[in-house]
Amino acid sequence: MHTLTPAHLMPWTVSSPFRMRPGLSRLASPAAPTAAPPPPLFLRDAQAPAYAAHKQAVLHAHRERAWLGHTEPAVLQAIATAYAAQTGVALAPTAEALTLGLQEDLVVLHGEPDAMRTRWLSVCFPSNWSPADKLGLDFAAIHAPVADNALLQAGGKGIVDMAFRQASMLRHVWLLTPSGDLAQHPETRRTRWEDAVAQADATGQCLLDQVFFRVERQTTLPLPALQRGVFFIRVMVCPLRAALQVAPARAGELHAALASMSDAVVAYRGMAGVRPRLLAELAALSGP
Repeated sequence: MHTLTPAHLMPWTVSSPFRMRPGLSRLASPAAPTAAPPPPLFLRDAQAPAYAAHKQAVLHAHRERAWLGHTEPAVLQAIATAYAAQTGVALAPTAEALTLGLQEDLVVLHGEPDAMRTRWLSVCFPSNWSPADKLGLDFAAIHAPVADNALLQAGGKGIVDMAFRQASMLRHVWLLTPSGDLAQHPETRRTRWEDAVAQADATGQCLLDQVFFRVERQTTLPLPALQRGVFFIRVMVCPLRAALQVAPARAGELHAALASMSDAVVAYRGMAGVRPRLLAELAALSGP
């Protein structure tokens, strides 16, 4: 199911050389009176009802895939309180109300003697990963399958301390995908790269016209008094062509980033078979 974000509202954090790195920035920090306000913890917009409908459909069809583990009422109350304070929208402090009311997916980590571990996941819109595989894991185990993860793993302890014990943080992860669906569980049949290539060939279009730009806006909420932390994932999707048209330099920026990806990252993202074609089409767009 598609709910597309207007291209001009999509975060554009494409840079080169591409590296798998934390890329964290602080959400709340002291600001001078003339400084722009810090980015919000949550994003709520006119698409909130559509996101709720998509989440409801996922829970109806595959609740066991999207909703795993448990957490305490005090944590749910803290999330609801933070949401109301920022957005002015009051949600009941229950798992169901927060799942459907937030456009973000949620992961709650519990502070335990050896590490912070995921103990409750409400993830309706995964980006080709299974939430069930992440339950009970710490940061190192969660990121073990990620290609070129050395920078992430080396900074793991510091990332967890900063983002889940000290201050709310923001990070963006961008992806290219042949599917515009918000929900992309690996066990769900959806448009694959081979389908996009076949469609482009059949219609005489560029492959770029079959591709979507997908962004995970990741934020954190430390709850140190409860020895808990919350990880939020707001998924946004738009046609790649529309995202490129927002600014003339974007095709060149994406070409440079895609060309600089290691073979391991390209394979991890499932693009080994289509990268040459995407690069050629981006080069034609970006000009000499």
